[in-house]
Amino acid sequence: MIRATALWGTVAILATGSLSAQNPLSVSKPEADNSVAAELRSFTVDERLQVNLFADESMGIANPVCFRWDASGRLWVLCTWAYPQLKPSDRPNDKLLILEDTDNDGRADRVSTFIDGLNMPTGFALGHGGVYIGEGHDLIHVADTDNDGKADSRKVLFTGFGTGDTHQNINSFAWSPGGELFFCQGLHCFSHVQTPWGNRHLEEHGSWRLRPLRRQLSSYRRTSGGGNPWGYAFGDWGEPFIKSNNPGVSELLPSLVQTDHIGGGYWGGAMQIGATKIKSMIIEIVDSPHLPADFQGDFLIAGYFARNIARLRPAVNGAGHRLDRMEPILTSSHNAFRPVDLNTGPDGALYVADWFNPIIGHYQASLRHPDRDVKHGRIWRISAKDKPLIKAPNLADMTADELSLQLAAPLRRTRQLAKLRLMNLPKKAATQAVQRWIDKLRTDDPELEHHWYEAIGVFESHEFVNPVLLDRLLAANDYRARAYATRVAGRWHDRLADPLSRLRSSAEDPHPRVRLEAIVAVSEVPRADSIAIAAQATGSSTDPFINFAMSQAVHGLAEHWKPALLSGELKFRNPEHLIRVVSAYGGADLLEIVRRRLPEPAMVTILASLGNTADAEKALELGSQRTEVLRALIVSVRERKLRAPANAKTRLSFAIQSDSDDLRIEAIRLSALWKQNAHATAIRDIAIDREQPVPVRIAATKALGDLGGATANKTLAGLAGPDQPTELGPAAIAALARRNVKQAATRAQILLQRSPPEHIGSLLSALLQRSDGATALAGVLKDKPVAIDTAKLMRRWLNTVGRSDTALITALDRIIGLDTPLPEYTADLVHSLARQALAKGNAASGRQIFQQPLVSCTACHEVDGVAGANSAVKGPNLSAVAAGLPIQLIVESLLWPARQIKEGYQATLVTTKDGRIISGFASSEDRQLVRVRDLTTGELATVRKADIKSRSTSGSMMPPGLTAGLTQPELLDLIKYLSTLKTGGQ
Repeated sequence: MIRATALWGTVAILATGSLSAQNPLSVSKPEADNSVAAELRSFTVDERLQVNLFADESMGIANPVCFRWDASGRLWVLCTWAYPQLKPSDRPNDKLLILEDTDNDGRADRVSTFIDGLNMPTGFALGHGGVYIGEGHDLIHVADTDNDGKADSRKVLFTGFGTGDTHQNINSFAWSPGGELFFCQGLHCFSHVQTPWGNRHLEEHGSWRLRPLRRQLSSYRRTSGGGNPWGYAFGDWGEPFIKSNNPGVSELLPSLVQTDHIGGGYWGGAMQIGATKIKSMIIEIVDSPHLPADFQGDFLIAGYFARNIARLRPAVNGAGHRLDRMEPILTSSHNAFRPVDLNTGPDGALYVADWFNPIIGHYQASLRHPDRDVKHGRIWRISAKDKPLIKAPNLADMTADELSLQLAAPLRRTRQLAKLRLMNLPKKAATQAVQRWIDKLRTDDPELEHHWYEAIGVFESHEFVNPVLLDRLLAANDYRARAYATRVAGRWHDRLADPLSRLRSSAEDPHPRVRLEAIVAVSEVPRADSIAIAAQATGSSTDPFINFAMSQAVHGLAEHWKPALLSGELKFRNPEHLIRVVSAYGGADLLEIVRRRLPEPAMVTILASLGNTADAEKALELGSQRTEVLRALIVSVRERKLRAPANAKTRLSFAIQSDSDDLRIEAIRLSALWKQNAHATAIRDIAIDREQPVPVRIAATKALGDLGGATANKTLAGLAGPDQPTELGPAAIAALARRNVKQAATRAQILLQRSPPEHIGSLLSALLQRSDGATALAGVLKDKPVAIDTAKLMRRWLNTVGRSDTALITALDRIIGLDTPLPEYTADLVHSLARQALAKGNAASGRQIFQQPLVSCTACHEVDGVAGANSAVKGPNLSAVAAGLPIQLIVESLLWPARQIKEGYQATLVTTKDGRIISGFASSEDRQLVRVRDLTTGELATVRKADIKSRSTSGSMMPPGLTAGLTQPELLDLIKYLSTLKTGGQ
């Protein structure tokens, strides 16, 4: 779809990720030709699109920061000449300009200055009869009161915003669907702002939200995945997203839990859902029939580092979303092309603000560097070649009733501008007009609920509470309508008779997005029972968006629920909800509350989760016959090294003899962790008893690996015999490997020969969890090789879990007959293979090879909507791999995967002091624990940092030599197939 470009060299530089590779992107050599024609020639654009200049420096444009369209179809552009630092001898004279295309030829022909004399402004928004502007420490509002086209009124609304680094000052002003003004600040800004609602603080990067009519300002910490957030977008149902100035795009909603009263918010982290290849900014969600159909709904990103317009495709992912990278719609080879803002214009074309500067780095070049460009700036217009432009309605001259009709317009930008116009009108005129429109809507209108969604935003913008409309939306059929209404219920909570009853219903909603909105909404209600509703919304969810929001809410509402819990006033419908709340908060004071509430069952479980050894003794006394208590103690032993209490031997003995198999399993596991050797004989008897249920025997077998006994090795070797149940073998191998890895490898070789294919992976996993397990097995195979088919299945499993154990892979390849060594990397070889693949490769044959079991690409990678078979090893989506990588890098990724590791897919290798090995993707960590998704087991392994012997990044999870079994023609076919994956479709 995109013509071959000269960008391969640039992408190759980007892919290295080294500092030396990044410097040329932030501090580039100035071009010899800075003309419009030269820059236009540098563009490589989707073949269905065309680019023309809308405005440039000849109209006074220079260093455009951002731009916004108004209801009259005029483009407002904020320009700064002072950035990044004003010279002491100069007076600030940055400007907000207004551009007009009066003859509709796609190029501006009139420019006027709305306000000048500004000092390094970094963002603005049109609204309330004027313009909100971020200028240094201040948020100001300027207006034209005499209608001469120039601002003559200036009012400081708030002051105290941080200015620690000029490119991180408050920026990216954006209106929410309900008339809230959102804006960002960066990492080195330390803001302390006085408001009528109390002082608001934000001492790092995050977001601000202003409800203008109430002068209610809120701050939210770490809402994006980078230190300098820049850009918001709202979906068709108000879904909020935020862009960092790093690659990431984040789901904003989970971070909007109300916590600013505790010093800017509980320490959290952004919920990143996708990313561009390198640094970028701004989000524009495509909603224009003028642009290609396959663009609709996609996120367009201003790639100021890569000099492109990147493209990401959203999809629902539980309570949130995910983004898949698509092919950029435009790239440039011109060093000064710096896209910093994107907007869809009234004609349906995409407009791009081009900062135009070879230097954008602060720390990499002097603020006074002579190559910094303060003379140029451009606005580009990207339109479709063969599709008609859109004729936008004249919103500026419409009455309130006419504007209300536009709330049903097919285009989101039309609806947004109509709502802003209604926001600017008097409250009575706007709200009554919208209510008249609502009353006339047809009940059979398929878009009825979306019309209600747009309407309630007008009421929100005027702080006019409409409980009737709210309840309609809360009961809507479309979960997205219910989700947004839940947000409004939180906003209006102090003016609703019983807000929590409405939010309780949302907390029980079947859709996770509605429940996520309920957690965020109740955080605005400063009551003790709000946390009970938030906990109810979590249920037993493992959704990361819900869990993150809940963690925030627990801390944000703590000053209300903690006293109520202490006094016994706070009740939870389900004890698990209380456990979730207390566990998320932690702290000695909460333990005291728990101790006072014993012997309540939920409190016993919490005591086991959070308490000390004395508490564990009490927990066993009260709950040794309850599986949830024993499970909580197991987690405490693993994560906190909780020591065994004095009553462990007696209490666990009773539990091991219980009639409940589940209880027996947990008691056996806990006995092993606490090294209760007094139970070794009883546990051995269970393990060898063929009359016992297999799950109980498995637990007992695993426990024998940790407990003493002179005959333990002999017992385990017998349990690893071919005459035992198939499911028992891996447990016996794993336990024996902890005691004698060579003996375990010998027994594993016997079982691998005789096990059905579906159990080979579990046997290998059991042995390879030991740091010397792969080497031991390779030694056994040297003298006692397995059958060729078995070796192929073993090799395939190693491929699918990303294990690169050289000795074992070599041994298996020798058995299979794949002893061709991996060729040494050279740039000439890469280019040769790329050329041959393009000339001789067959994509159809390559697709078949891609799906071959021995190559196993489809085990980990999603292509064209078909997910990888191994959900534990979630490799990058390859549906559009050729859009982000040139063919040379595809060749490198296939033959030498460690050279090209996609961000977020670098393996972590952890070796513990007791010889355990965990290889997988790092999930999270805190001061005490590291959590790694172990790809050999598919489980989340939690390891105490104090127990780690070594930890390293082990490169790509894709093993080298994966293509060793392919002939040269087959390799060329595979490369050719991957080079065709550009758009996510065939």
